[in-house]
Amino acid sequence: MSERDEVLALVDELAKLLEGSPATTIEVETERMSVTVRRGAGGAPPEKTASSQERDAVAKVEKVQRVHATTVGIFSATKEWKSGDAVTRGTVLGAIQSLGAMADITAPADGTIDEVLVAIGAPVEYGQPLFAIALG
Repeated sequence: MSERDEVLALVDELAKLLEGSPATTIEVETERMSVTVRRGAGGAPPEKTASSQERDAVAKVEKVQRVHATTVGIFSATKEWKSGDAVTRGTVLGAIQSLGAMADITAPADGTIDEVLVAIGAPVEYGQPLFAIALG
């Protein structure tokens, strides 16, 4: 099974789970990809991908990997990151100060900053998403 077929099968499975659930969003994240399925407006169940055009659009979804806080503390960035900034695996994005110690936060893969999810100087919780990196 190709990677594209795996992604489409995952989206179909998530849509089925959402149909019988009171939830409006289901998000799955792995080291290789992040997939979010949202219920349509008005609480209607999500539409299934039927046409080849729609399937191609789903297959072209950009892969994004989130960078999570490794500890509880105060976040400080190495610079003011913006969407579109290029990063390489191991780039230090910032650090979290916790009980006087600094824990570096590094980019897990090559790509570009897709979204900055936390402000400089903000308190963060363990596991909280800090950045979204578009893999490329």
